[in-house]
Amino acid sequence: MSAQAGIFDGTELWLWDLESASSAPLLSEATERSGLSVIAGTSAPARNLPCTALPDALPSPDIPPLSQDHPRTVTQGEEVTLAGFIAQNPKFDGILCLPSATSTLWAHASAEEIVSMRRFLTGTMVSAAFDGLTLGDPEAFTEALSDTMSRPEHAALRLATLKTQRDLDEITPTEAASRATAAMIGAELAATRAYWLGQPVAIIAPAPLRAPYRAALESQFVPVSQADGNVMTLAGLRLARERRRA
Repeated sequence: MSAQAGIFDGTELWLWDLESASSAPLLSEATERSGLSVIAGTSAPARNLPCTALPDALPSPDIPPLSQDHPRTVTQGEEVTLAGFIAQNPKFDGILCLPSATSTLWAHASAEEIVSMRRFLTGTMVSAAFDGLTLGDPEAFTEALSDTMSRPEHAALRLATLKTQRDLDEITPTEAASRATAAMIGAELAATRAYWLGQPVAIIAPAPLRAPYRAALESQFVPVSQADGNVMTLAGLRLARERRRA
């Protein structure tokens, strides 16, 4: 692979070939960044919201993250994915949802700028006791989601109950993970209700991570669109390279 761009997620460096038709990154065995035309996830000075996802010009290879004071939130490479989506959907006005295996970033996009952000450690909390974010039986998923949205203060109790049921072989590990996913996304949606209510939401992630969020949002009658996270990230990195050359 001939890498021209990278994203450091805090522990690992992912490399991207900007000339390849494939949008899949490769995990680097080292954190060496020499030779990369652009890189995100560095200690570059952050840009405060509201602002565009990328600056108009990049004086160095380092792509600056986006920062917000209240609640305190800083992007970890997601600014590139946001930029790729907005470049391809410049008229989008609504909420962008970027779930990952560790956390989910919500961003309000308007007039091609990022207005505000929220981050939740949903993936981390589910993965601590279960098999990561999972969409199992849709009916059981929606029931667990609705129950937690109506009583979000019971989310941790529900996780403990599900872990006990799984350990006693009363439910399968997959179904336990699915219901745990529903519970944590339910708590997440309850906390952000004023954020997404009445807004279109675009979910940007690989398909397995999009699925539970799509099911959750559609159960609340939210107009949902989807985009592949790797494709949007690649588009954003290519845009960053263009601005580095400008």
